[in-house]
Amino acid sequence: MILKAIIDTYIRSAEPVGSKTLSGQSGLDVSAATLRNEMSALEALGFLEQPHTSAGRVPTPNGYRFYVDELMQEHSLPPDEQNTIDQVTKLRMAELDSLLNRASRLIADLTRYATVTAAGPSVREERVYVSGEANLLDYPEFQNLMRARRTLEYITEQRASLIRSAPVWERDGVRVVIGPENAASELSDASVLMATYPVGGGARGMIGVVGPTRMDYSRMVSRLRYFAEKLAEIMQEE
Repeated sequence: MILKAIIDTYIRSAEPVGSKTLSGQSGLDVSAATLRNEMSALEALGFLEQPHTSAGRVPTPNGYRFYVDELMQEHSLPPDEQNTIDQVTKLRMAELDSLLNRASRLIADLTRYATVTAAGPSVREERVYVSGEANLLDYPEFQNLMRARRTLEYITEQRASLIRSAPVWERDGVRVVIGPENAASELSDASVLMATYPVGGGARGMIGVVGPTRMDYSRMVSRLRYFAEKLAEIMQEE
């Protein structure tokens, strides 16, 4: 419960979480001293770390992994987001390239992350659509220009590799890879979420997001899963 409260708070604030902040916001019925002890234990387990500049703690990639696998709650996609996605998926399979291009831009606008879409895992670079790369610059994790540059260059220049090396962990039909779990070192500071959908002939397309490890995983999983379900419906109808 404490780990979940810390991660939920950090996702919202992007600031290290201290025991006083946690006791005031999370509703946990324990003392600040107990919280400090438990946070120290979570740090010893490798789920939290303490930045040098703050007394608060932030999640580690292992902490995010445990959160995604064990603690994350189901997120209900709001009707307005469903309606927005439904408008794009009204395009027909004959306009598949346009559909994927528009889908990539739409998800970038919804999530404020970089997005990638493709009609199949083994595709040429020009058939992989990337949108919203500049969105990453809005996050404090990518204010370091060297860090941002290597991530953005990989997303734009190696986008087919990004699709082919899709993550292997899966939650509710969406594959999730967190920070250093990525095979590419350029993505060690980012998380990649991918959902697949059938495109016919046994092949599967992919649609996903790239963002900081401090992301709202529950919401992202729901959005990608819903979009993949709609794309699958289009393929089945065609």
